[in-house]
Amino acid sequence: MIWSLPFLLLPGVILGASTGNFAAAVVLGIVCMVGLVVAYRRDRQKKCVYLLEDDVLELVDNGVRETLPITEITDASLIDRAAGREYFREWIESNAPSKEERARRKAFYMRFCSVDIGLTSLTFGLGRSLIDRMPSAKSDLVLVRMRNGESRLISPQEAQDLVESIGRRKFQY
Repeated sequence: MIWSLPFLLLPGVILGASTGNFAAAVVLGIVCMVGLVVAYRRDRQKKCVYLLEDDVLELVDNGVRETLPITEITDASLIDRAAGREYFREWIESNAPSKEERARRKAFYMRFCSVDIGLTSLTFGLGRSLIDRMPSAKSDLVLVRMRNGESRLISPQEAQDLVESIGRRKFQY
């Protein structure tokens, strides 16, 4: 949202400067403020915690806990947002025929991910390619695949360390 503010406000300021009527700039300013509040609330509403114990990976989201035994994890890979989005779309197309099943799988896949990868967006994809190319967006997610064919997308602070730790623990078992 912050990246789009100049593009939203500039037309209103130009129109106001040329006509002397700044009503459009005020309306666009209000729209921008509402957008900032919505984006802030949406970005901050989800807090996930990932705990790697000796033989389990514990995922916690707003009090909901899920425990994944290390022996059931087949793979943990670093992945960027675009790849996470594409993996999900391919997984859905191959395995979810109904709309209800797609919604259930999306909630399952994204439950413990606090990063918006673009599956639900209020901007309809505007600016997504810019965000996907940012250095902070590269390899900031971890895709955890399970033996039963299910996948989880998680967003730890130290993604590389988590992948390495899971790999070391899998090697032990």
